[in-house]
Amino acid sequence: MGATVGVLMLVMALVGGCGSASDEAVEAAGSPTAGSGQVQVPDVLGLDLDEAKDRLGPDLDAKSVDATGRDRMQIIDSNWQVVQQDPTGGSAVPKGTTVTLHVVKEGESVSPTASPTATATPSGAPPATSAPPAPQVADSQPAPPPAPTPTPTPRPADPLPPANNPPPANDNPPAVYYANCSEVKAAGAAPIRRGDPGYSSKLDRDGDGIACEN
Repeated sequence: MGATVGVLMLVMALVGGCGSASDEAVEAAGSPTAGSGQVQVPDVLGLDLDEAKDRLGPDLDAKSVDATGRDRMQIIDSNWQVVQQDPTGGSAVPKGTTVTLHVVKEGESVSPTASPTATATPSGAPPATSAPPAPQVADSQPAPPPAPTPTPTPRPADPLPPANNPPPANDNPPAVYYANCSEVKAAGAAPIRRGDPGYSSKLDRDGDGIACEN
């Protein structure tokens, strides 16, 4: 009986040792650092730049860029905060991979003109989503009709030229006057009777009603 118990204890010890060795082999095979030349990128979001570089360690290279797009130099790392990293935390990458750290100054927010991927998001917080633009509603009222164009007033026609009618007769012809009978004869009007144009009693010397008869 005592020999049987001793054999059972020996078997259990051997089985327990084999299981422990098997678990360690599986864990080593699943680790990214176990003989594969890869390392896991730590999550450094929200850390100061100097602390983030220390967290990356000697197996990863750190490169910092201005997340606002203004290409400012990071002279004092402790004055800058990591708002984005590439590759992201938890990624398995080969040793010597460069991790780009997008940073802003302490207490500074990312400019709206910066790249959408470089937003200052606190570590562990969900990324903020911008509200979609409000749809533009067309004006339901129709546009007023155009004002009517005033009709120009027609210009009155020019009066027609008068017809070629003879001038009206002069009911009051100018008076004819002769100073003497020589003018009467020169005008071819001699003799002049009483009532004819140019007759005057001074030209009718004998008073018979006919002047300049000779």
